[in-house]
Amino acid sequence: MMIAFDLALAAGILLCAVSALTRRDRTASVAAFMVLGLLVALSWVRLAAPDVALAEAAIGAGLTGALFLRAARRLGPLRPAAGRTLAVPAALVASGLGGGLAWVFASASPPAIYAPLVAASLPESGVSNPVTAVLLNFRAWDTLLEIAVLVVALLVANLLGSRRLVPVSLGEMTLPFARIVAPISILLAGHLLWQGSSAPGGAFQAGAVLAGGLLALVLAGLAPTGTLVVRGALIAGLSGLAVFLIAALGSEALTGSLLGYPNRAEKVWIVAIEAALTLSIAATLCLLFTGFEKRKTS
Repeated sequence: MMIAFDLALAAGILLCAVSALTRRDRTASVAAFMVLGLLVALSWVRLAAPDVALAEAAIGAGLTGALFLRAARRLGPLRPAAGRTLAVPAALVASGLGGGLAWVFASASPPAIYAPLVAASLPESGVSNPVTAVLLNFRAWDTLLEIAVLVVALLVANLLGSRRLVPVSLGEMTLPFARIVAPISILLAGHLLWQGSSAPGGAFQAGAVLAGGLLALVLAGLAPTGTLVVRGALIAGLSGLAVFLIAALGSEALTGSLLGYPNRAEKVWIVAIEAALTLSIAATLCLLFTGFEKRKTS
C-alpha cells in the first residue's frame, strides 16, 4: 500500500515540476511550484526527515512561493515566445543530469558511517536532536556560512533599494484572520525553537513560521511600515550573524576552539544562538518580501 502511495507521490512531484516549468501564466506556474514544495515536504516525511520537511513546507513552498508571486506581479504577463528556443536544450540537459543523478544514487551503496558517529557523540553535543547537534555543534561552521549567505542576500536587496510593498485591502475578513494567525505563529515559532534541541524543529523552521505571521499582519495593513521599523527589521536581520560570530569568538576565548562551546553549557549556547537566528531569519524573510525604500540619487 505504501509503495503505491510513494509512486503516486513521485508522479505528483514530477507532474507539478513539469507544470511549473511549462505554464505560460506566471501565477499558475508559481502555484504549481508551491504545490510541488508541499509534495516534496511530504516526501521528506516519508524519508524520515521531519526537520527537512518542516523547512521545505515553510520556506520552500510558503515564503519562497510568496516571493515568486510578488516577483510575478512586478514582471507582468509572460511573453508568448519567451524561452521557447531554449526549452528543448534545457529539457535535454535537465533529463541528462537527472538520469546521471539517478544512476549514481542507484549504484552507490556506501556504509552508513555518519549516523553511528553522530549517535556516539550526541551526549557531548548538549542536545538530544541529532540534526541540531550537527548544525549547531559538530558542523556549526556550515550553518554560520549559510547565515552569512542570507545576510549577503539581505544587504544586496537593501543596496538595490527594491520598491516597498503597498498592501491592498483584501476585505474585512483578513483583519480577524491576521489577528488570529499572528499570535499563533509566535507561539508555534517559540515551540519549534525550544523543541529543536530534542525533536524536529529549530531556528530555520521557527523563523519561517514567525515570518509568515508577520507577513499576515503586513498584508492586512496592521503592521507599521515606517522607516524606523524597516531599519529596526534590518538590524534584526543582521543580528543573527553577529550573535553567531560573537559566540564563535567567545568560545575561542573560553575553550581555545572556535564554536567549541564550554563543557556542560552547550545547550545554553545553542539555544541562545538559535533564538537570535529565529528573529534574524524572520526579519530577513519579511524584508525580502516587503522590499526597501528606493534610495535617492543626486
